[in-house]
Formats: sequence, structure tokens, C-alpha cells
Amino acid sequence: MYAQLCKRLSEEAPNFDPPDGPCTFNRLLLSKCQDEFERRRRASEAWDGSEGAVLSPEQEEERAAARRKMVGNLRFIGELGKLEIIQENILHRCIQQLLEKRRRRQVVDLAEDLECLCQIMRTCGKVLDKPMAKNLMDQYFERMYQLSSNAELFSRIRFMLQDVLDLRAANWVPRKVAQVDGPRTIRQVREEAAHDLGVYIPPPSSHGPPRSSGPISPLAGVPSFFPQSGGNRTGLEDMFMGAVTLGTGPGVISSQPEKYGYDTNGSYRPRQQQGSFNQNKHFNNQNFNRQQQNNQYNQQQNYSNITNKDLPPRFKKIFSQNSSGGSSGPDGEVSLRPAVSSMLLKPKTPGVLPQSALGQQQTGDHNRSSLPLAPQPQPPNQKPTPPLIKDPPILIRQASTDKQRANKKDKGPSREEWLRRVKNVFEELLKEQNMDEAVENYRSVKLPERYTAEATHTIITFLLRQEAESNRELGSRLLERLGADSLINVDRLFDGVKQVLGQLDDLVTEIPRVKSHMAGILGYLVSSGTLSLADVAEPLEGGQHFPLFLLTLQTLHKLQGKSTLTQTFNESKVNLLNLLPESDRTKEKLADLLEDRELSFLFPLLRIQSDLWRGLLADPTPHAFYKYIKDTLDPEHHTAPGFINALMTVLVKYIVQETTLIPESDPTSVPEKLVIEREQELLAKFKQVFQAFLHDHLPLQVTAIYALQVFTYTHNFPKGMLLRWFVNLYDLEIIEEDAFLTWKEDLSQDYPGKGKALFQVNQWLTWLQETEEDEEEEEEA
Repeated sequence: MYAQLCKRLSEEAPNFDPPDGPCTFNRLLLSKCQDEFERRRRASEAWDGSEGAVLSPEQEEERAAARRKMVGNLRFIGELGKLEIIQENILHRCIQQLLEKRRRRQVVDLAEDLECLCQIMRTCGKVLDKPMAKNLMDQYFERMYQLSSNAELFSRIRFMLQDVLDLRAANWVPRKVAQVDGPRTIRQVREEAAHDLGVYIPPPSSHGPPRSSGPISPLAGVPSFFPQSGGNRTGLEDMFMGAVTLGTGPGVISSQPEKYGYDTNGSYRPRQQQGSFNQNKHFNNQNFNRQQQNNQYNQQQNYSNITNKDLPPRFKKIFSQNSSGGSSGPDGEVSLRPAVSSMLLKPKTPGVLPQSALGQQQTGDHNRSSLPLAPQPQPPNQKPTPPLIKDPPILIRQASTDKQRANKKDKGPSREEWLRRVKNVFEELLKEQNMDEAVENYRSVKLPERYTAEATHTIITFLLRQEAESNRELGSRLLERLGADSLINVDRLFDGVKQVLGQLDDLVTEIPRVKSHMAGILGYLVSSGTLSLADVAEPLEGGQHFPLFLLTLQTLHKLQGKSTLTQTFNESKVNLLNLLPESDRTKEKLADLLEDRELSFLFPLLRIQSDLWRGLLADPTPHAFYKYIKDTLDPEHHTAPGFINALMTVLVKYIVQETTLIPESDPTSVPEKLVIEREQELLAKFKQVFQAFLHDHLPLQVTAIYALQVFTYTHNFPKGMLLRWFVNLYDLEIIEEDAFLTWKEDLSQDYPGKGKALFQVNQWLTWLQETEEDEEEEEEA
């Protein structure tokens, strides 16, 4: 997740470096990764230096935390490599340093480096293992192979290395992709043994001996693999003592327990007593004693039956060698093909099926094959399972047929029937003109909620086709009434509205004024509170079905009046510019559209910027400009953010066009000193105008800073301009230091260019903050 976040930041974060080089974020990220990698080495050497000393519990905890951080950082670097944020040659250098042989360093001291190596290989080894890098990868894995067999290393590290070797041998496909980390239940162990080893383990008897706790071996399901002398067993081996075969035939584990060194009661009998097993065994080495010959033969018999598709390559190699090293057993040739009655050919093992399904499966198996299953020995002191009582097949089929008939009879009306009933309610309303009766008729329909959205779609489409406005108004009022009485789920109603909007363009050919009709229906729903104005605006963003939203506002103006609509619109916080087509998405175009539809009262300050610009050009003296504002603008708008934004933009534009941004100037170079002084003088000239509207209004001062930010952004940040204006506004006491610091900490995304603006003035803001803190300390002293 963090690597993906860095990927997005590398693409979207502002770049302050030259365009032909790496972006700023990538450069800083790579530098940080390099520091962490080098810090890993220094920390490792520090801990290695104290290897002989006894560490306190706190030091042990610190060392464990450092190791976790180290491994996590390496995994993070690997994830960055997978997303191509870090180049492959950097990853190769990291791997080479982790495998580096250093003098005066024992192999055991490589443990932490090798753990980091395994982590980075697991994370991005597949990305690095390309034909062009094959020689390097072969060298890495040859070194890892040598280390994996080095007895000086901890077993945990050697197994880690072996797992990575297996991962590459398996084409970088994990052996258990979906395996959940953590302990396994006994049922999962039985399922795995039945699937991988062909052994069915029945549940243990409640009267049997308790199981001892211990590690679970992956080969624990084959009792003849590692026989022990005597009757003592460790781990969960006793759970596997009752294992039986899943079928008969060559290559299947025999169901006769005495073949594996157990008597019929499940007790272990030493191998030396099995004289029948000492026959027909031929081995190359004649120096082995008879006991070893028995064990090798039994292992070969068991290996031949194990499906090795999920085993690591090292186990596959062992199995192949054992399978080819022996000869036929006493029962014939060794075969890997399971018997017809083997449970390996069935989707579920009996140990994980319910009793009823088990009975049906056994019936089906008996019908498919007459081959008997191998006898399953019962654990001691366990009562036999009583036979299942099954219904005759004819009665089962008859009951199923009766149930199907009953379900078909009770199915109820179809979807089309429900929609027809709802439409009849509205047709009756337009005919009888009785609202209360229509509400009761709809209530009696008892429409299931799952059909509400489709019913709404049917109703609105029906109303759109009505030529008389009174009929559409009456149908809209019924929808409004049904929503108010909670007879229609409002969320489902809105879903139906969106379905109609999705087909609106197709209805234009049939109903030329379909958008005006739809606006009338939406206006009634919004006016009644059934839907909100924000709900209506959601599917219309990006100019969809333009000018439907403006038509809806006109309907609301007619229904609610100017003041109520203004309040409703302001509370909705709808961005009207986002509802215009992309080509018309400007304030000037929006002002023209609102004026044409008599909705200018919704944005009284939309034209204020152009009006202020014209007034300033008519008489550019501060006194005349201030008088123009007082005469043309209501006092209630003097503290509006829109007015402050327009005022700041107009004055900045006028001052720089007269000084530092004249047509023949170069914005990529710093202006001359005389031009900068002229800019400062002109700003000081309009100081009183600024202070008249910004003094003692911190939020409005922050708005003015954002207006300056946006102006410099639209002019590609002329060199040094933003910093000059920040200094001048502060020195002239137009904007206070608290406003600058508030702007710095604000996270608003409504104004573009904040990142680059911060980069240009960050040093000055830091100085300002430190100066303010020093003054506060002096006052306290």
C-alpha cells in the first residue's frame, strides 16, 4: 500500500527539479531508501560487535525491533522495485551487498543480511529474474544454495534460503498461494493428508489416549516414513495411527496395518518381526542390514502413492530417486495410478462430509463400481457406526415434484404484473383526479421493495409522455405524497430517477421537450424534500444532460421563490461550474447563462470581478476606486469571500501590469531593481483600500493570500513575484503573520498551485514563525 502511495506521489506531486532529471519526490525517496539501507549495515555491525556480551531484556527488545524494521524496509524497497520506482540495477547492487563476503566475518554473522536477502527476493525476485539478468541471478542462487547447506547457519535462515530456492524453481509461483498464516485445525490436517498423501484419517475415539502436543510434520500422514522403536510416539502421530487407505490396487497405501509395523489393534510392532516383508527385496548395497532394507522398501512403497504436485522441488527429487531405486513389491509392480474406488478420484473425503452426504456418496459409489473399498480398521473401544435410514428413491422424487408444484403455485405475480399494477394506479389518478384514493390504491398494491426502482422508472416514463402539464404535475405530486408517507423507499426512488436519466437522450426523439418535462418532475420532488438538490446534481456532473439542472432551478424558482431557492441552493453546496459542459466551464459563461434564465440572484458576485476591473480602469486612483465599490456593492457583500477574491485579483493584476509584468517583460527572470521599487510604491498607494476590507478579518486575509496564489499560478509563477508580495504585504501591515501561518497549515484543495507556492516562500515563512515565537518568549519574560 505504501509503495502504491509513493507511485501516485511520484506521478502527481509537484516537481521542483529540472524536467530532464528525476522528479523531486523520486530523488528524495531514493535518497531515503539509500540511507535506510546503509543504516541497516551500521546497526548490524553494532549488534555483531556485542555478540559475545550478554544482552539485557531491553537490549534484546531493541535488537528485535531493529531487525523487524530492517526486514520491513527491505520489503518496502522490493515493492518499490516491482512498481519500477527503484531501478533494477539499484536492486541488484542491494542484493550483491547482502551476499558480499567480508573478511573477519563468520558465516553465522550473515544471518540478518540473509534474512533481508530472502525478503527482497520473495518480493521482487520475479521482476529481476529476466533473460538479460540470468547470469547474475544464477550466481546469486548458487551462493544461496551453498549457504543453505552450511551447518554453521541457524536452521531458520537455512530453511528461509531453501524456500527461496524452491520459489525460483517453481517459476516464482508460491506453493500455497491462498494459504492463511496461522495454526491449522485438526480437520484441515485430515483434509490435507487425504488430498496430498491419499490417506483418510478418521476422527479419534473419545476413549482413546490423549494426543500429545508437538510440531506437525508435513509428512506425518505416512506412518511408515519414520518408524520409531517401541511404542512411544510424539507430536500428532497418534492421530495418524488410524489412517486407512482410500482404495485398492497397485500404488495405493495398503489398508493392512501389519504391513507398516502395526498389529490389528493399532499397536506398533517392531519391524524385525515382519518376516514376510524381508522377501523379494533387492538393493544394490549388500552391506545394509535387514532392518534398513525393510525401512527402505516401505518408504519406497509409500513414496509411490504420494501426489507430489504441491511438494517443493527438493521433496520431488527425493521421491523420484526412491521410486527409481527399488523393485517390485510382494503385491506386484509399483504404480502411481489410484484404484477406481480410490477417494482421490472424488471431490470430497468422507472425513469432511456430513453423514447424510456420506450415505448418498456410498450409494453412488456402489452403483458406479462393484469394487469393494479396503476394510477400515476401527480404533479400539469404539462402537460401530449405526446404519443410516434412507428414504426410498420413489418417495423422494414424489416429494420433490410436489414441492416444485407448490413453489410454482405460490410464486405470485411476475415482475411485469407488478409494474402494470403500479402504472394502473397513476392512470386511474389522471382519470379520477382523486389524490387520496390514488394513495390508498397504491397502498393496496403492496409492491415489494425490490421492484421500487423499476416501478419509479415506469411511473416517470409514463408521466414524461403526458402532453398536459397538469397531468405531469398531478403525477409528480403523487410521487411526492408517496415519499412523504413512506410508501416508497427514497433511495430506491432515486435509483429509478437515475435509470430514467440514463435513457433521457433516447427519449428526445420521441418527446422533444423531455428535459423540460423531467425538470418539472424533479422540481416537485426537490421542493417537497423527497430528493435534495445535491442528489439531483450528482448524476448531472460534467455537463451530463445539460441544461437539465438549470431548468430544475427555474422550476424551483417558480415553486419556492427567490429567497427560499437561494437558501436551498447555498445549503446544497453544489458547484455549478462542474455541471456545465467543459467548453463552457468559465465564470463569464456561467454568468451569461444565469442571467438568461433570471437566476443571477444565486451568484450576486459572479460578475463583480469584471465590474471592479472596469471601474478601476475608468479611474485608477485609490479614492475613486473605493468610492466605486461603496456605490455599486451592497454592504452585506463587503465581507463575502467572493468579493475579497475579486478585489485582490483585480488590484494585483493592475499593479503588476503597470510594473513587473508589462508586455515586453520576461517572467522567468528577476525584474530590475527600479521596477521592483515601482511595484512596491504602487502597492503602498492602495494600502488603505486593502485595509478597509481586510483589517481585523483573519479568514478574509487568508482568502486574499489564496487569490494571490492562484494569480501567480495562472501566470506560471513569475520568478520571485510571490515572495516579493508576501514580504510587501507583511511589511505594509496589510496581512498579519497569523494569516500567513494559517495559509501555510491549511490543507484546502480548492485553489491550485499550493505545493509550488509553498516551496517558493517556505524559508520566509519559517523565519516568520521563529520571529513570532521569539517575540512571545520576550513578552512572557
